Amino acid sequence: MVQTLFILYTVTFLLMFIFIYRSNKNETGEEHMGLVMVTVVSALLALAPTALFAIILFALVGSANVVDRVFSLHVNITDIIFFSIGVLVYLFTIDSIIEAIVKYLVGKNGFDHAIVLLTRVGAFYFIGLFIGLDQTSSFVIGGGVATIILVLELLFKLRKNKQKEN
Repeated sequence: MVQTLFILYTVTFLLMFIFIYRSNKNETGEEHMGLVMVTVVSALLALAPTALFAIILFALVGSANVVDRVFSLHVNITDIIFFSIGVLVYLFTIDSIIEAIVKYLVGKNGFDHAIVLLTRVGAFYFIGLFIGLDQTSSFVIGGGVATIILVLELLFKLRKNKQKEN
């Protein structure tokens, strides 16, 4: 888990450094920063996305671990971490596209949530198979994590709607 966050931090730092360094070339006079200042600013700015991904990754690992414990699947923690990383990548890439397509085709009603849930269960199932889980464990963990994500999304929407009413 620490290695994953370190790699994520390093990539984010490098991207921030390149962006700030190139932007800094155009600055003149007092606004021009030295290499040390660019490095420090890049290091500080890279912390925010890394912390965000760490929180989401910990939540996914925790959700998968809860499903593993509840159903006594005895899945290795390393497999759960790899599964969570795969789910995180899926949620930030393909899931948004699928969700937009489903909402466009079906509309915003209860049925769209069911379709998105089923696509997530299928995707998480294949992620589990890809990392080497057996079919039963992959389906149960995939279904459990997808359901937990759906419940959290619905609770967030309810909270948001309640705040709009007030």
